[in-house]
Amino acid sequence: MFPFWEKVVAPILELAEVKRLVEIGALRGENTRQILDTVGPEAELHVIDPVPDFDPEEHATEFGGQYIFHRDLSVNVLGGLGAMDAALVDGDHNWYTVYNECRLLAEAARGDGAPLPVMIFHDVAWPYGRRDLYYNPDDVPETYRQPWAHRGMLPGVSELVHEHGLNPTMANALTEGGPRNGVMTGVDDFVAEHPEPLRVLVLPIYFGLAIVVAEERLARQPELAKFLDWLEGAEGRAMLLELAETMRIQAMLFQHRIYFQNEAELEHVARRYMDSLKRELVAELSSPRRADLNALHDGLEIMRAEHLRGHVVTAGVGPGASPALVRAHLDAYKQHGRLVYAIDRFTDTPLEQVRKNLQHCGLLDARVHLVEGDPNLTLADPPVDRVAMLSVGAMPAADVRTVLDRLAPRLAPQAVIQVERAADPAVRAVLDEFRQAHGLTGPETVIADTSVRWRWK
Repeated sequence: MFPFWEKVVAPILELAEVKRLVEIGALRGENTRQILDTVGPEAELHVIDPVPDFDPEEHATEFGGQYIFHRDLSVNVLGGLGAMDAALVDGDHNWYTVYNECRLLAEAARGDGAPLPVMIFHDVAWPYGRRDLYYNPDDVPETYRQPWAHRGMLPGVSELVHEHGLNPTMANALTEGGPRNGVMTGVDDFVAEHPEPLRVLVLPIYFGLAIVVAEERLARQPELAKFLDWLEGAEGRAMLLELAETMRIQAMLFQHRIYFQNEAELEHVARRYMDSLKRELVAELSSPRRADLNALHDGLEIMRAEHLRGHVVTAGVGPGASPALVRAHLDAYKQHGRLVYAIDRFTDTPLEQVRKNLQHCGLLDARVHLVEGDPNLTLADPPVDRVAMLSVGAMPAADVRTVLDRLAPRLAPQAVIQVERAADPAVRAVLDEFRQAHGLTGPETVIADTSVRWRWK
């Protein structure tokens, strides 16, 4: 309700000449000072919240007798407060609570011979306008409680969803719509049953705000009626559009701040993890050089930074350091769609030992494919459909030629290609012939002293 304060709520309270009001659901207490500043020093504010996210004693000290806090459920409190001039309702978002809040406010007014208070309700649109939410399901009698689950919601989908939905940790009704389900349904049912005519105005932005005012009050306070007319007119709608756009931009700024803060934290943690892993791989597996692992990591960073589509192939994997590093990199930077293909004859280090090495590092799972045998056979029909990065380690020149030739049709545009031992004359000859055959005239970068990197066309 907070974003509606200046343009909607405060003017209504002023024009309604409010002196006694109740705020149901205070959350962090942001509205308290605004409410008291609006209604003036003679007004009395009752705040109801069973689990406030602020210190009510501090507010009571600051605002003196104007401020009375009730640490309880609204349905346990409202019946004893007497008539109110206004009620700001943003508490438990379910039919039972909202309907009974309306009923108790009406009974208190009737008992004191006063008009129905101006009632302003938040969350009357999606998601809780037509779906119950229970902060504590046991607070609602079972007879009035919808079947619920801790699952999220999507617009236009009646049933709860298992992933990617809004508020998945909350106790949400299993289905949307139907009797006794949701905040707006509670308001509608109260209005339909109320013996005197009521004016209902719904502002369909920021989860929806409903304003309910007795026609009797509007007849006595024509300026309030004019303001509601203005809200429903062209100027009021233009103001709401501007307000909605302001809230959208603020939400985007907040989202981007959280996103980029998380991205920075991810980068920091991932870098530390990868550096630690490289040290462990060098220590555990005697053959890999730290420079080669650094070069492999740099190639993976190019692939990630440029969002190249496809998987990673390492050929000539030795004891398994290269597929281990690749698999760790994919996890560290949350690249969940990529797979790792490790291609080798596995003669120097048997396949079973490579498996054990990967398992020891916790990096052997269904996303790592170990392809054993002569590349002429295993790559006759390559098991990978699209390659974003190809890293060729210690292999005979003939196998290097086979790997490059067989995987060339599967290389993604601008794929990263790295080959170790390019200083070996036989390997160098293979690379030159391959580059010339495919018209690769782009620059070749020397990495890790004896390795090279270039980009596919």
